[in-house]
Formats: sequence, structure tokens, C-alpha cells
Amino acid sequence: MKKNIINTIIVAVFLIILIVMIAQLIPLLIDIIRNRDDETNLVGTIDALGWRGPVSLLGLTSLQVIFPLVPAAAIGVLTGLSYGVYWGLLIFMGGIGLGNLFVVFSIRQINVYFAGKKKRKAKHHGGLLSRETLEKMKKPEVVAFFLFMIPFISGAGPYLFAETNVKLWKYLLAVVAGSIPTAIIYIVLGYHISQGSYTTAIITASIFVVAVIVILVFKKKILNMILGNTGEE
Repeated sequence: MKKNIINTIIVAVFLIILIVMIAQLIPLLIDIIRNRDDETNLVGTIDALGWRGPVSLLGLTSLQVIFPLVPAAAIGVLTGLSYGVYWGLLIFMGGIGLGNLFVVFSIRQINVYFAGKKKRKAKHHGGLLSRETLEKMKKPEVVAFFLFMIPFISGAGPYLFAETNVKLWKYLLAVVAGSIPTAIIYIVLGYHISQGSYTTAIITASIFVVAVIVILVFKKKILNMILGNTGEE
């Protein structure tokens, strides 16, 4: 009984935190989307927030992990525009870590909460990234690392790995490490735009686009190679 009460409190607290985040950050997110072509106005908006600026961007980065439809690129570039390469990267990576922690921990607590109740068995198809495949692997965190290096696919990562037994700290380390290349591109792109180095920004963006296209074209081969290298128990 005591364990159920604790889990209920934890789930309720996380739900309240999520509601507060949405209420506080959605107006800023809408402003970012509406003015994404006007970096001067966006940076001015963040500067006007004072000490809440980096906190807001940290929260927005976390929110884009929780809701993958939130534009990560826009938030990353804005972070680089506002706080430069070093602080911008720190803020963005911190948000990625917190967002993944929030999703994985919340889902696992909810699963514990409903553990004693009858649940409908989900249908599993045994795909490359199915729960069954990941559970058989010796090092599923390796898959998490490479998954977060692939844009547009990594959004499913926290929801997928929350259902596995991978240790939370290993998962978070893998996620942060795997997200670094994409994060650097976003931040550096924003920084060069803020410095008026549009040629460098265009070159950086072009390299990123080409890399994304190559990864997406060969994503199945890449995932097969990763799964083959990590092995099964």
C-alpha cells in the first residue's frame, strides 16, 4: 500500500511539472515558430527574459524530447544565437538529458503504478527496434547512442527504451553522447548567424542536410549493422 501511494505521488508530481512546463513555455514556442525567420526579434525576446532565458530554452529543449513534434532545430539554432557555442551547447544538451530523464522515469513509474492491474497485451512485431529485440541485446545503450545520431528517428527513443530494462544512467549517457553531433550543428549554425557569418552558416547547414540525407537513405543498413555488432544474449 505504501509503495502504491509513493508511486501515485511521483506520477502526480511529474504530471503537474509537465502541465506547468506546457503552460509556461507554449507562448514562447509559438513566438519562436512565428518569428523563426527574424533572429533579431527572437534573440531580443530571450534577452528580455533575463535569467529566465536559459531556463526557458532548457525547458523548451526538454519539451521537444517529450513531444517530438516540437521543432528541435529551431530551438537549437535559437540557443546558439542567444548564448553562443559553449553555453548554448551546455543548455541544449542539458535539456536533452532532462527531457529523456523525464520521459523514461515517468513511463517506468506509471508502469509500476499499473503493475498490479490487468493490462492488455500489446502486439509486438519483432522489428529491428522492437522491445523483444532490445531485451535480447547485451548492450541496448549502444543502440540508443546510434539512434540519437539519426535525426527524425531519435524522437521515438525515450518512449522505446522506457519499456526496456536498460539502466537509466547508461541510457542517459548514451543519449547525451549520441546527440552531441546534431546539437553542435544547431548551436554552431545559430552562433555564426548571430555573428553575421552567413557563408559559414550556409556551409554548416549544407553539410548537415547532406549528412541527414545519407543517414536516412542508409538507415536500415546502419541499424542492422548496429544490432549485429551489439549481439544478442
